[in-house]
Amino acid sequence: MSTEFQSNPAVMQPTVGAAVYTLDGEQFAYVSEVRGGYFKLDVPMSRDYWLSSQYIDSATENEVHLRVDRDEVDQHHLEAPGLEPTNDPHQDTSDMVISDEQALTQRERMERELQAQRERMLKDRGEEVGTRFDS
Repeated sequence: MSTEFQSNPAVMQPTVGAAVYTLDGEQFAYVSEVRGGYFKLDVPMSRDYWLSSQYIDSATENEVHLRVDRDEVDQHHLEAPGLEPTNDPHQDTSDMVISDEQALTQRERMERELQAQRERMLKDRGEEVGTRFDS
């Protein structure tokens, strides 16, 4: 089981154009965009995706070194950057109300990410990818 990290923009910020290296030293991507505590990876011959900056071990202007190996990167990538806390990440938000539009946007994003995760898990287990309904 892998460790999940929360995004925190105060953590190291990568530079657009920097080469990205995994824990085992493999250079596999370049930073194409930075948004809050997330950065987008331009992976040659593959679809671009996002990672949380929490996975960065060290960063310079030209290089980003991750604290995970290549297999773990595939387990944690996102189709879009995550939602950022508005101010203090420890702020009590239990009584905050969001609009119907914001709730729908959050739900759609979560459903897309869950579907992508489900497809990766089925693929890893060698099962055919499709819609499944569990009771």
